[in-house]
Amino acid sequence: MTNSEIADIIELTGKLLTLHDMDTNRAKAFGAISFNIDKLETELAEMSDEEILKQRGLGKSLLATIRQIIDSGTSPELEDLIAQTPEGVLDMFKVKGLGASKIKLLWQEQGIDNLNDLQIACESGKIAETKGFGEKTQVKILESLAFIKQQSGKLKMNQAEELSAAIEELLRPKFDQLAVVGAIPRKLETVDKLSFLVGADFTAKMEIIEPLEEDMKLSSPYTWRGFVKGHKIPVEISFVDKEKFSQEKLLRNGAREHFNYVVDGQSFHHYIKSNIFESSEAYYEGFGSKFIVPEMREGLQEFDWVKEHTNDELISWEGLKGSLHNHSKYSDGKNTLQEMAEACRDLGLEYFGIADHSQTAAYASGLTAGRVIQQQEEIDVLNSQMKPFKILKGIESDILSDGSLDYENDILATFDYVVASVHANLDMDLEKATSRLLKAIENPYTTILGHPTGRLLLSRAGYPIDYKKVIDACAANQVVMEINASPYRLDIDWRWIPYCLEKGVMLSINPDAHKIEGFLDMHYGVAVARKAGLTKSMTFNAMPLSEIEAYLKKVKP
Repeated sequence: MTNSEIADIIELTGKLLTLHDMDTNRAKAFGAISFNIDKLETELAEMSDEEILKQRGLGKSLLATIRQIIDSGTSPELEDLIAQTPEGVLDMFKVKGLGASKIKLLWQEQGIDNLNDLQIACESGKIAETKGFGEKTQVKILESLAFIKQQSGKLKMNQAEELSAAIEELLRPKFDQLAVVGAIPRKLETVDKLSFLVGADFTAKMEIIEPLEEDMKLSSPYTWRGFVKGHKIPVEISFVDKEKFSQEKLLRNGAREHFNYVVDGQSFHHYIKSNIFESSEAYYEGFGSKFIVPEMREGLQEFDWVKEHTNDELISWEGLKGSLHNHSKYSDGKNTLQEMAEACRDLGLEYFGIADHSQTAAYASGLTAGRVIQQQEEIDVLNSQMKPFKILKGIESDILSDGSLDYENDILATFDYVVASVHANLDMDLEKATSRLLKAIENPYTTILGHPTGRLLLSRAGYPIDYKKVIDACAANQVVMEINASPYRLDIDWRWIPYCLEKGVMLSINPDAHKIEGFLDMHYGVAVARKAGLTKSMTFNAMPLSEIEAYLKKVKP
């Protein structure tokens, strides 16, 4: 169990205590305790009892609970509270803006105990008439319900890849011809189905094993459909004749629009179905096109892209030279500045950019001006020791409500670069959000626009922005657009990367790493960047150290 998982369980326990009017003081304490646990630098599972008791807010009364959670993934207290709570009421905690007190009111006074009844009550205007809610809250609940419904049964890219790999490992020994197809090879940011292709006859279908559970109603003679125990995401295993394996593999690894591409009156789909080749490369070559990688097969001018480019020009993990959006213990990171820098160097990168949170982000121990100076002095010492590797002095400056950056100019001038991001007051309409970003982009100290919509995949839609205005402003002010590579964000949406390239706006694939392992999130950023046809030449952190230093000096006020 990680600290984050333990914190989630304790936080849920506190919410359910509030819901059931049980020990209000303890419920409030659980909220603060869960926050503290999530920020711990060392995993509780690795601590002795004595070490756990030394942590802030963790007394003897909680020690047994923490040990139970570490050992079993839950606690008797939580299980007892869950048993007293209808499943639909638990689902209501997913609705943005609904805390335990409001859910209790809806459940106990309005008799609403599931998301469907909540939606009906909103659509009838009943929620707006309920004391403590109102029309605005009702609208926000409806918006959140629509988002939850849209994301139901999906996984983020990292979760889907991990589960798909586990299933593949189970199936691989049983079939000579097996391929992961669909969303995983296409590198979709969210996945609603795990798909596999098997080259085998029908009798092989009977060999599917645990922990896969078949849904007999959905399965058909040549397609097994079901689930993995403990997961809601559908699993599909299709069986095809061995000689058609390569053909079917290609057809299942792209969007329909990709295969609808027409040359001389013939669609690519028709050409594939009319021929049998042993490889995907052979189908593209026969159709008169260069090979198109699976992640690009979306029906968005990729056939035109390969006429002008080679696949070697696409950004790749190997093409990255540095990492620019990272955090350390100076703010809310898990590792020291030196540990992060050394880990970055050990990945074979040339530079590490520190961008800890700025002073307004008190929740993340944002750096005061004095601590900025302290950090920069440490960087100077480390740089003298780590040559030719270099630590670049950056900051993730909050974009304040009025669009200004979170330091006076004399402090901003001390940084090599500034990542400007919105973290607070996210409830904005399109006009407010866009104008706020535009002002930040126009600030001469802004180097990179961080996670421009603030979205959290499958959790928060993000605020609306006028993408064209924002990207145009980045072009006019020589501001780099971030691809926040965290699988929780992947923001900017890759579908807007082609417009960035059209306007000459460079992209920086940033992991937003809060611990050493976070550097590897750049793999996800590379994946979505390749979907959009991002080349090494337009990737900011694909520049070698000498070039990026020269660029930063040129654009700095």
